[in-house]
Amino acid sequence: MAYNRPYGLDEVHRILCDSERRPRPDLAAGIAKPGHAISLHTAEREDFFSRGGAKLPAKDSILLGPRKHLIQAVHEVLNSVPGQIELAKLNDPQCRNVEIRGVVLRKGRDFDVFTVFRPKAKGAQMSFDWLSTHKGDGFIVQLFILVCKLTDNGREDIHIQTAFPEDYARTLGDDILR
Repeated sequence: MAYNRPYGLDEVHRILCDSERRPRPDLAAGIAKPGHAISLHTAEREDFFSRGGAKLPAKDSILLGPRKHLIQAVHEVLNSVPGQIELAKLNDPQCRNVEIRGVVLRKGRDFDVFTVFRPKAKGAQMSFDWLSTHKGDGFIVQLFILVCKLTDNGREDIHIQTAFPEDYARTLGDDILR
């Protein structure tokens, strides 16, 4: 079975849960960070403004909702045309990971994204942005997913290192609001 294939919702849930806190499989053990899509990029995150011990990224986005929102979005992006094109690259024995960017468009009011911006300059003010669908009728979000091969089991299994909203906006009818 190939890496580019349909992924079921239950399978994506299992993959995300199995990947959580497992060291990234395509890097050496000493430098491999653990998978963190659920613990750092959903409402399960303990502190929205910081991360424990690691060098903090300049921009850090969180889906403010339960893990099911992340699972549904990842499921949609993996099965999208751009997702399948990127996953097909994993069929090459030399390819160890791929970055997938896909767009999810939804109607509804149960979606929020929280982003922390940390300036590079020392002493500069940290800021944040909060997208809420309460002032609109839906959202459009570009999701970033880092997928790695799991090569130690002989099957075409994947590890999802991270998945987070990279860009986003509210919608109101056919209009995109910033």
